[in-house]
Amino acid sequence: MSLRSRLALLIAATVLLASALGGIGVALSSRSVGLEGVDARLYDDVAPLDTENPRLGGQLRALLELRRLTCAAEPETLADTTEPAVGSGPRLPRGERFAAFISDFSSSMQVIRNDGVVESACRVLPIDSTEAAIAEAGTGESIRTVTVDDERFRVLTTGFGDLGAVQVARSVELTESTLRGLFVRIVGFGIVGALIAGLLGWYFTRRATEPIEQLSDAANRVASTQDLGERISVDGTGEISTLASSFNTMLESLDTSREQQRRLVQDASHELRTPLTSMRTNLELLQRHPDVEPELRGRILDDIGDELAELSELTAELVDSATEIRDDLGQRMTVDLGDIVADCVERARRRHRRPVELETATGESVVLADPALLARAITNLINNAAKFSEPPSTIRVVHAGTSVLVLDEGPGVSDTDLTRIFDRFYRADEARTAPGSGLGLAIVKQVVEGHDGTLHATNRSGGGFEVGFSLPAARAAANPATGR
Repeated sequence: MSLRSRLALLIAATVLLASALGGIGVALSSRSVGLEGVDARLYDDVAPLDTENPRLGGQLRALLELRRLTCAAEPETLADTTEPAVGSGPRLPRGERFAAFISDFSSSMQVIRNDGVVESACRVLPIDSTEAAIAEAGTGESIRTVTVDDERFRVLTTGFGDLGAVQVARSVELTESTLRGLFVRIVGFGIVGALIAGLLGWYFTRRATEPIEQLSDAANRVASTQDLGERISVDGTGEISTLASSFNTMLESLDTSREQQRRLVQDASHELRTPLTSMRTNLELLQRHPDVEPELRGRILDDIGDELAELSELTAELVDSATEIRDDLGQRMTVDLGDIVADCVERARRRHRRPVELETATGESVVLADPALLARAITNLINNAAKFSEPPSTIRVVHAGTSVLVLDEGPGVSDTDLTRIFDRFYRADEARTAPGSGLGLAIVKQVVEGHDGTLHATNRSGGGFEVGFSLPAARAAANPATGR
C-alpha cells in the first residue's frame, strides 16, 4: 500500500472515530437530559399529593377505580363531541373532561399499601424489593426504568406514611426513539464524513507526496544512469522542500567528490607517468651504453634518484590525504615548534638547492602536537613555495611563537582560487602544468585542524604569496585532568 493510501485511510479512520466518539457523547448526553426531563415531570406529578390529608388514600383509590371503568374507552370518541368556544380551543363536555382528567392523571399510577397489596388502574407496574420496602416503611423514594408490555417507562416510587407508597410512571419511548434516530443519523453522517475526508486526504496527500516521489524517481535515475548532475526542483519552505534541498545538496557533494576523484586520478596518473618515463629512459640508456662515462653515469643515477624521491613524495601525499588525522591528544607530546621549523628549513635547503631563509621571533613556541605531522605540514608549505616561485628567488620562513608563515616571490593566487587552495584534490588552472598532485596544502589543512589550529593564506602586497598556520600553546591545549 502506498504512502498516500495509508495516509488517506488514517485520515478517514480518524474522522470516523472522532464522529463515533462525538455521536456517542451526544447520544449519552441527550439521553441523560431526556431522562432528567421525564424525572422532573414525575416529581411534578406527585407534588400536588398532600401527605397530611387523611382522605388521600380514599381519593386515590376512587380515582383508580374510576380509571378502571374507562380503560376500554376509545379516545377518538372524545374528539367527535367537542364544541369550540369563542376565544378558546376545543372544549369537551363536563363529563368527558372529567374522564380525560382521570385518564391523564391515573392511567400510569398505582398505590402499594403497607401490607404489600397493589391497587392500580389499567396497567400494573412491576415492583422490586426496594419499592416494597419503601411502601412498608411509608417513607423514602426511588426512581428506575422498567419495561411493561414491550414499552419502557420511568417509574417514581414515593413513600406516603400510612398510605404506603405511590408509584407514577411516564413512558420514555419517545425520548429513546428520538435518541436512536439521532444516533443513526450521527453514524451515517460520520461514515459519509469519513469517506469525504478519505478522498480529500488522498488528494491532498498526493499533492504533498509528489516531491517524495520525485526524490524516489531521481534516486532511481541516479542509480541507473550514474548521473550525479540530477537535481530536484524545490518549491516552498516546508519539510518536504527541506528534504528535497538536502537531497540536492547530497547529490552536489557526491558529484563534487566524484569530480575530485576523477581529477585526482588524472593528476596522479600524469605525475606518476612523468617520473616513471624518465627513469625508464635513463635505465634504457644505461643498458644500451654500459660503458658510458662515469660523470654522465653519475648524473643519470642522480636523476633516477630524484625521480624516485618524487615518486615517494607523491605516494606519501596520496596516503596522507586518505588518512584522517587522529584527535587523540594522548598520542601527542610537548614539542618546541622552533626546533621542528629549523629542521624542516635545513632539509629544504639541501633538497631545493636554493635560498631558504629562517626568521625567528621570540615567544612561547611549545605546543602539544605530533612532531612528524607538524614536520609534514611545514615541509609541504615550503615545497609549495618552491614549486611556484622560480629560482633563484628566496623563500622566507617566519617562525613567531606558535605560528609559522612561509613567503615566496611567485605570481600569487587568484581571488577565485584563494578560497579553495586548501581543498583536497584541488589545483588551480595555472598550476596544472606544475609538478605535484594538489594534495600538499590539503594535508596541511588536515594536520592544522587536527591540532585545533587556524590557517592563513593571502597574496603579498609587493608580489608573491604567504601561507601558514597558528597552533594553540601547550598550556592552553593541556588536558586539565592530567596537567599535560
